[in-house]
Amino acid sequence: MNKDLRIQELEEKSKEKELRIAELLASNERLKSENENLKNEAHSFRELIHSSPSMITLLKGKNLVIQVANEPILKFWQKEKCILGKPLIEVHPDIRELGLEQLLHTVLESGEPQFGYEMPVYITRSDKRELSHFNFVYQPQKNRNGEVEGVAVIAQEVTPKAIYHEKIKNSEFRYRELIHSSNSLIAILKGEDMIVEIANQAIKDVWGKGDNVEGKPLFNVLPEMIGQGMPEIFDDVYKNGQPYIAQERPLLHQQNGSLKLGYFDFVYQPQKNISGEIEGVAIIAHDVTNQGLLNKKIRESEKKFRELVNFIPHKICTTTAEGEPVFYNNSWLNFTGKTSNELLKNSWYSLIYHEDREFIGELVESSMNTGQDIETELRIFNKDGIPKWHLARATAIKNEEGVINSWISSCTEIQKLKDDEKRKESFLKLVSHELKTPVTSIKGYIQLLQSILPEKVEADSRNIPVKPYLHRIESQIERLIRLISEMLDLSRIEQNELILELSDFQLNEQIETVIEDLSFSHREMQIDISHEEKISIKADKERIGQVITNLITNAVKYSPDTKKVSVRVFRTEDNQAAVSVKDYGIGIALQEQQQIFKRFYRVSGNKDETYEGFGIGLYLSNEIIEKHQGRILVKSEPGKGSEFTFKLPLNQ
Repeated sequence: MNKDLRIQELEEKSKEKELRIAELLASNERLKSENENLKNEAHSFRELIHSSPSMITLLKGKNLVIQVANEPILKFWQKEKCILGKPLIEVHPDIRELGLEQLLHTVLESGEPQFGYEMPVYITRSDKRELSHFNFVYQPQKNRNGEVEGVAVIAQEVTPKAIYHEKIKNSEFRYRELIHSSNSLIAILKGEDMIVEIANQAIKDVWGKGDNVEGKPLFNVLPEMIGQGMPEIFDDVYKNGQPYIAQERPLLHQQNGSLKLGYFDFVYQPQKNISGEIEGVAIIAHDVTNQGLLNKKIRESEKKFRELVNFIPHKICTTTAEGEPVFYNNSWLNFTGKTSNELLKNSWYSLIYHEDREFIGELVESSMNTGQDIETELRIFNKDGIPKWHLARATAIKNEEGVINSWISSCTEIQKLKDDEKRKESFLKLVSHELKTPVTSIKGYIQLLQSILPEKVEADSRNIPVKPYLHRIESQIERLIRLISEMLDLSRIEQNELILELSDFQLNEQIETVIEDLSFSHREMQIDISHEEKISIKADKERIGQVITNLITNAVKYSPDTKKVSVRVFRTEDNQAAVSVKDYGIGIALQEQQQIFKRFYRVSGNKDETYEGFGIGLYLSNEIIEKHQGRILVKSEPGKGSEFTFKLPLNQ
């Protein structure tokens, strides 16, 4: 009995042990499986660390001993795996200076992670100190008991991205700074409701609605713009993407409680996002109220000017600084039979008689270059195609700086004066021809009497000095013949019939002959001559003598008090023959020096009525010298006399 109980007890214990052994075997298998899983997890964890492109290191303890460091962080540190097991501060001493060691200890002590975004860090690589930027997280590492025993560092170098973001920030800062510091009126509106996103101080001052306008719809801020067509313009820019530009646009805007009229230059520009979609409208404007009011006055003044010039009978034209016509008055339209557009479209040269176009073109070009006024005579075609003589004047209009900004010209028809002048010339030519024959005969009879009569003739017991009187008569006859010859020459020049008879002669001898002849009729005058060079020329001897005679007789005429004339023959620096005649008389004012070579012009003076002549001597002399391809120059000062010099080319 006892034996059976003992056997039974042993069997039960044996079963318990077998059961325990089975449990231990199952537990062992489970532990093996868990151990394998842990090994796999550890391997996966290590594989994750070492295969990650991020820089990862695991630091343990207060000394921050490097337990794990993957390849990217070793490469960044420029270290080998032998650093494992060493404190971080020993491997990377820069972290203390950068303040990162303190940050890591903060994670150890607080158990709270620390983050950095594009953090600037100066590091030493290849013995060079350089600035880099990092995104990082310092993550506390805890054991099974929840105690912090280390720090995991996960970082990425983002230097290029940080530099790019910094450029964007700087660009945006400059963009906003430009807007807010600009004197232009600038605002940026967003969306269909035109919400004010940005408004600089300049536009806020003009709006007059205070500084708190951002975030509000534009037309809530400026309701007075609704009735002036502004919402429609903004809506069109926003929907169609086409900018709207205006200059000197009048707008009423409320300021300080009252409506104020202003003039503005502005552009409404569509604003697009990076995808090219329109998301708003930009306003860039300038307050040009003063300029607008001034231009309004100018337009009103211009209107009055046009009405005035359309009323007067003279033909008025205005041009640009370059000579392009911009306005013809009604007198031009009536004379030419053309519309204003036709006149502006076609060249104004087409209105001028073809024989006058070349010299008018040269005159206009010269005036454009020098800015001098124009005064000349020319022929202009009327609506029937008939050329009519006109007196044309043009003057430059200059701004405050003296720069020419336009020209104004007037043309006055002088056809009747020309016709009268032609009739007078025909009459003078006829009279001159008729007078020349009897005057020449009278001169011959006087010369005959001088040759046969004694110096004195007795009559009634008196001795009469006949020859001196005959000499005076001859002198007056010579003067009359000269006047008649000048009248005939004037007619020849007008009809282009003045013919030069060229021959070779010595200029000095011709001048001596002229002076000798003049000395008989002007015995009271002292005529000095200086021959600086002996010069031979090819020219019309008689015509050159006529020029010298005119210059000397003028010098005598306008020197009633000094009674002295100086003549000089010389060669110019550019190898031309030159003769100057200088007097010491009344002189010629500057404004008259450009007029003295015109027909019938006489120099004015206090004794103007005593200066005989018709005022054609200098005109004829100038024409003769110009036909010889020469020039006459004058230098004079009132009260100090005048010097006339003519130059002739040699070897012509």
